[in-house]
Amino acid sequence: MMKRFIGLMAAFCIGLFLFYFRIPIPFMLGGIIAASILKFCVWKEMRWPVSWRNAGLMVAGYGIGRDFTQDTLVRMSEQVVGVFGASFVAIGISLLVAWVTYKYTFANLLSCVMGMLPGGLNQMMLMADEDPRVDANVVVVQQTIRLFGVVITVPFLVIHLLGAAVAFRGLLSHPGGNTGMSWLLLFPIAGAGLLLAKKFKVPTAALIGPIMATALFSVVFQVELQKAPPILMNIAQMNIGLYMGCMLDKERLYRTRILLPYAIIGTLLIIGGSVAMAELLSRYYGIPLVTAFLAMAPGGVAEMCLAGMSMGADVSLILTYQIVRLLMMNLTVPFCINKYFDDSYTG
Repeated sequence: MMKRFIGLMAAFCIGLFLFYFRIPIPFMLGGIIAASILKFCVWKEMRWPVSWRNAGLMVAGYGIGRDFTQDTLVRMSEQVVGVFGASFVAIGISLLVAWVTYKYTFANLLSCVMGMLPGGLNQMMLMADEDPRVDANVVVVQQTIRLFGVVITVPFLVIHLLGAAVAFRGLLSHPGGNTGMSWLLLFPIAGAGLLLAKKFKVPTAALIGPIMATALFSVVFQVELQKAPPILMNIAQMNIGLYMGCMLDKERLYRTRILLPYAIIGTLLIIGGSVAMAELLSRYYGIPLVTAFLAMAPGGVAEMCLAGMSMGADVSLILTYQIVRLLMMNLTVPFCINKYFDDSYTG
């Protein structure tokens, strides 16, 4: 318990520092940095409870889902080509990077493909554990570096490259204008969404379930839901960040150090492709460039949507693009991998 208390305090202090410098998703980044430092320098076996991470994801899911409206559905139907085109571009670049990594390192192609695909961290890790042909170290290291690279890099890019600004909000309370039905509905709505998502084995159920349940409630009943209190969102961010930071493993990174340049360069290429695709989406659909970039960025749904919240971007649009890619990844990629890498593949 002492480790967790120290982890939370460290995450809060670092997050507070980033908050006052107007850095997007400050408390999530604070959690990642705090956990990484503690795990590498103090407690080698530090772990963060999955239940705490899931609670944070539920709060984040409510905050993201409440921005989904009937207008979002209309815009999604108008941008079908953009939504699916963006997803195919991100996956295509990832496959190219995987092939180059396979050609110039010790890793086999199946491991590289599973390691570089965007948005499929949990799914790819699960598949890697179950497939003896896959080097799990390769998958974990590449997926972790990709996710960390995006989460840490994207907020700075949107500020310094795209000219975005963080919408400053109170640390403990909303500055006003928080209207609608009580945010306390978060608990029954998000809880029901989580249970249903687990029952139907939806990927990342702790996040997708609450998002879908909150969005459905908002659209069906045509009501506006209050934002969750900032202090609750900040605690949620810290728990998500601390869990992510604890995923880093110094020994695993050392064993697969030859992969690091390829994973880092590959992540930068994917981000570069996202910027180019965001520019096209912005010009064709008139989407603000920052929103388009966060919608395209190959990070997690929660991370990119929370970054969008902190910069006043269109979270519902970011959610639409990110969810479609996530569903494509989790529903089609396992089938395609099993089809292409059949029983005759030896690695």
